[in-house]
Amino acid sequence: MAIRIGVIGAVSSYSLHYSDTFNKLDGVELAGLVHFDRDPKYIRDALNLPWLTKFPKTIEGMAKRFECPVYEQIEELFEKGKPDAIAICTEDYLRPKYCAIGLEQGVHVFLPKPFAQTTEQALAAFELSNQLGLITVGSLPTRFRSSSVTASDIIDAGAIGRPINGHFSITHHLTLGGWKSDTSMAAGPELETGFYVFDQTRMLMGAHARDVVGFGENLDHRGIPYIDTAKCTVRFDNDALATIDMILSNHHPFPRGRASHVIGDEGALLIDQDEKGSYIEVHTQSGVTRTDCAEWNPFERELSEWLRLIREEDDPNPWQDEALKTLDLILAYKLAYETGERVTFDGVGEQEEDV
Repeated sequence: MAIRIGVIGAVSSYSLHYSDTFNKLDGVELAGLVHFDRDPKYIRDALNLPWLTKFPKTIEGMAKRFECPVYEQIEELFEKGKPDAIAICTEDYLRPKYCAIGLEQGVHVFLPKPFAQTTEQALAAFELSNQLGLITVGSLPTRFRSSSVTASDIIDAGAIGRPINGHFSITHHLTLGGWKSDTSMAAGPELETGFYVFDQTRMLMGAHARDVVGFGENLDHRGIPYIDTAKCTVRFDNDALATIDMILSNHHPFPRGRASHVIGDEGALLIDQDEKGSYIEVHTQSGVTRTDCAEWNPFERELSEWLRLIREEDDPNPWQDEALKTLDLILAYKLAYETGERVTFDGVGEQEEDV
């Protein structure tokens, strides 16, 4: 029997990406899209992003493109669409609210990043879901991207030995306009963009963060209440070190700004891209080898894994635990640059500010 999925919200890029992906997956039916009667201009402005040009920006266009009913309110979806699961694609600040509503209705929930703005919000969602026997997870998109998966496999195979030093970087323009510019609605770049690179750091260094120091500045976007330049240093519980860059001030393409590397005690690994696509380059005493990364749709990979957990009634706790640890690391970085102090982890999920 097909799993019926409702998409909640029409103002996030995930409203479009997820609806498109669900339509392509076997054993899935779109139960409907909830738009909350948002103003057409509000929706258009929220979706006015260069990577969304192929998608419609109106409710009527979405209904036609995704071949699904549209509803003004979530109650209509539950009454008429009868979903088994929902994906919350609202403004950031509303995601905990509609997650709780979905769980109370007895449906599984997928939360895109940023799936929460505090550890308490995430714990509340995961704990309630687990108590009800439902599957709720927070998106960790990097873990389903080909370059990260390929690099992780190479490290796990022992090609560079034990990771002892890493540098991870992302270039991304600040997403502004509409609700994205409203700090009461949007989580900000630390969480919106940070989930990619902070989670990749944890994934490839293979250790738990112990200390975090960081800086965050707005150097190129006057009058905007967000940082556009971020640097973070992490010390792990095995004494390995990593640095993280978020380059959010770009006004031009700079692909090398996304290059990352991991240095091990027996070699080093570079993650980069060229005209052929993403690749992994391994440097050891034996020489240099290149592995081209396979191409796949990361949305399909991640959403399919959530659906597998639902179908097989599998345990969501490992996914939830990784999501919580990455959220904690991002929040530790944010606290570090806001206070100018080092933040030390005191046990799993707990932070102490060094003063």
